[in-house]
Amino acid sequence: MNIRLGYRLLRDHRKLMALGIEATCIDALELLQLPLETVLAGILPLIGITGDIAFDGAEAVVGPLIIATMLLPYLVPPPLVREIRAEGERARGF
Repeated sequence: MNIRLGYRLLRDHRKLMALGIEATCIDALELLQLPLETVLAGILPLIGITGDIAFDGAEAVVGPLIIATMLLPYLVPPPLVREIRAEGERARGF
């Protein structure tokens, strides 16, 4: 997986499909975390609730970018991937 290539591909209009797949992954992760978060919030009310809010916020912001950049090289047509790679190589001077 080439995360740098995926990040460059975020400029393409197909990023919406990758972000949709990512949203489904994050939602599934949230459902799996729910029982543990409930127990921690009950045992440690202040720390549990504060930590839950902080981690959920980080997942909502960082999760989509990470998953989308990993998926985009596989969702975008190969000619566009080659074009983006060539642009990157020209920018580095190869």
